[in-house]
Amino acid sequence: MFLSGFPAEVPGPLGSHCGTLRERWSALKKAGAIGIIFIPNPHSMDIPWERLKVLRTQVGMTLEDEALNDTAGIKLGVTFNPASADKLFAGSGHTFQEISDLAKARKPLLRFPLKVEIHARSKMDVQHLESSNVIAKLEGSDPKLKHDYIVMSAHIDHLGIGEPINGDRIYNGAIDNGSGSALLLDFARSFKENHPSFKRSIILLWVTGEEKGLLGSRYFAEYPTVPGRSMVANINTDMLIPIIPLQSLTIYGIGESDLGKWAAEIAKQHSIEPQDDPRPQRNSFIRSDQYSFIRKGVPAVQMDVGYKLDTPQQKVIDQWLHTRYHAPSDDPQQPVNLETVGRFEGLVWDVLAFTVIRPYAEAGKA
Repeated sequence: MFLSGFPAEVPGPLGSHCGTLRERWSALKKAGAIGIIFIPNPHSMDIPWERLKVLRTQVGMTLEDEALNDTAGIKLGVTFNPASADKLFAGSGHTFQEISDLAKARKPLLRFPLKVEIHARSKMDVQHLESSNVIAKLEGSDPKLKHDYIVMSAHIDHLGIGEPINGDRIYNGAIDNGSGSALLLDFARSFKENHPSFKRSIILLWVTGEEKGLLGSRYFAEYPTVPGRSMVANINTDMLIPIIPLQSLTIYGIGESDLGKWAAEIAKQHSIEPQDDPRPQRNSFIRSDQYSFIRKGVPAVQMDVGYKLDTPQQKVIDQWLHTRYHAPSDDPQQPVNLETVGRFEGLVWDVLAFTVIRPYAEAGKA
């Protein structure tokens, strides 16, 4: 049994990486575990439990390729309501409040045996299906640099039809991730109409299965349509949440490669303050498709409209996460700051333009 999160002294990207199901299960399996009980950290939950449990009927998916199965051998996986977690601690000499307080302070958690037992029976109905990534390529103009590829990515899936909330069963996914998909589509339109001359080649990649565990990007990163070593950067756009003015830019992976530093410099040129993830406990570094490329050694960034902690802007974002994130109300009728959208797209364009002309020796430097 484990709680999400990591101690304050662990850098955010490293803590997020080590907290992935793949890394956790790899260690737990070696220790003899046959299953896991995951308790969401009540201090960093995006979605309240009452709405989270509505999503329990969502169909789980995994890649058919056994080499890409991150949970091979697991017998039981349970997500447990933090409000009821004390049931698991009965007779252990500890309480969930004790653990929760340590997690809130981002201190190392205690490790001890539990006294309770869990008996479970599960039934699985397995179906095979195919879902395609959509890929486009713009070839570079430089005879040598055109063999380098900048991958721009966004995911085109969402949750589809699910349990109704306020009578609505259609989980639209307008911001998550219609926003990122539309940005890539607008770039494609501009490429076709304006015929820009970039030294490096560009791949526009709309991936499937992000909501099911980054499946589309994981598959592409493992089996790319170009030589893997030729991918020198990934710029990912996912759920930019353009509902506040664009005064700061959150860059996930800002300190992990030169690409993050370049994005920060370009943000400053736009009079926008770059920042690292203000809430690393949310694990955003590993929750979107750039992580699939990072796992293969490709420098990658994910950029979002930023905010400072304990500000009115944070309250606006948190309200959106609690009410519209992974809910039918993430629809085209919600309020959007169009000025923020325009400024954000212009900034991403400049990051791309800078990356495709950078000297070869500096490209993709991790």
